[in-house]
Amino acid sequence: MVGIQVKEVMTDRFRKIDVDRPLSEAIGIFEKEDPDLILVFDENEYKGVLTQDLIIRSHLKWDPTKAKVRDVYKPAPVIKPEEDLNKAAKLMLEVDLRSLPVGSSKGEITGVISDIALLKRVAEGDFGRERVEAYMTKDVITMKPEETVAKALATMRDNAISRIPVVNDEGKLEGLVTLHDLIIRFIKPRFKAQYGEVAGEKVPPFSMPLRDVMIRGVITISPESSVRAAVGLMEENDIDGLVVTDSEERVVGVLTVKDLLLPVSRMIEKEARFYLQLGGDAQILSDFTRERIIKDIRRFIDGYEDLLGQEGMIYLHIRRFREKFRGVHLYQARMRIVTDRGVFVATGETWGAIQAVHDALRAIERQLLQKAELEKDVRYAKRFLEKLEF
Repeated sequence: MVGIQVKEVMTDRFRKIDVDRPLSEAIGIFEKEDPDLILVFDENEYKGVLTQDLIIRSHLKWDPTKAKVRDVYKPAPVIKPEEDLNKAAKLMLEVDLRSLPVGSSKGEITGVISDIALLKRVAEGDFGRERVEAYMTKDVITMKPEETVAKALATMRDNAISRIPVVNDEGKLEGLVTLHDLIIRFIKPRFKAQYGEVAGEKVPPFSMPLRDVMIRGVITISPESSVRAAVGLMEENDIDGLVVTDSEERVVGVLTVKDLLLPVSRMIEKEARFYLQLGGDAQILSDFTRERIIKDIRRFIDGYEDLLGQEGMIYLHIRRFREKFRGVHLYQARMRIVTDRGVFVATGETWGAIQAVHDALRAIERQLLQKAELEKDVRYAKRFLEKLEF
């Protein structure tokens, strides 16, 4: 247990909006008042939250000039003021939100708690003195300056990541591309062009090289630096991740808010080895389908605990397409499992959400068995050959 209650860290940095208001009104609130969260209500009934990140990502699906709040908001739990900070960290990971509403009930919300405020408070103790290298992701996906925006977007989609360091041939950091920036610069203008808002203006092509769009002067940290210093840098620069570089500016890792929330969430719940984070269209699945998917993933994790390691995060992004076959939608399941033994990524696409998740799990299973075979773990050799399906 962290031993610090949510009410010691929460703030009143939130605003309220009705579910049927235009999304443009919510955008105006963020631009003028910069709250951590906008709470969404249907008259007096709490429905969920709006964040700037949700609005930015909505450009992938909605025309923001016509969308309403109900098209974009996300259901979110309310955490009680007396709860420990480790519970807040756990909820943030599970629902993929950087801030949570705080209250004794959905009808009595009195504040919000943000991830940075939580981490800053916890980092005042022993946790803050630990080194960045203990928590950073070491298997970093990087790209070269001459590669394209289209490839960067595809790489982010396929690997469920939101930032990619750009390096030269020696692995030295030259820049950074983020999903947030690419949506603003490349996706949003296409919506405006579609509705005639940027007549005469050129929409930048996806073929543009990353050297022309990447962030330069990237904020970095060394692996020997403290967690407290890392949290301070994130707060000072209003960012949720840092590129970790060595003394020669070579990229050796990435440290994100989620990387730090995970150990905080485990300070009491030692039995929770893996956290599952559902995204995309997962919220429109039926309760039966969602519970079945969670059950199947847990069974898979338990079956391969020797290969997966002791702890980690499972990111599952569900996408439902319009196409149907015999009344069943076409689904895509993109899965990324990050553990202390490595990172495993796969995509399944077929008719039905459960089947798509199973296809992704089978692909990750083959990766695990191949890893075991390469490491000469004879216990898995026979199963590996079977999964090759020769």
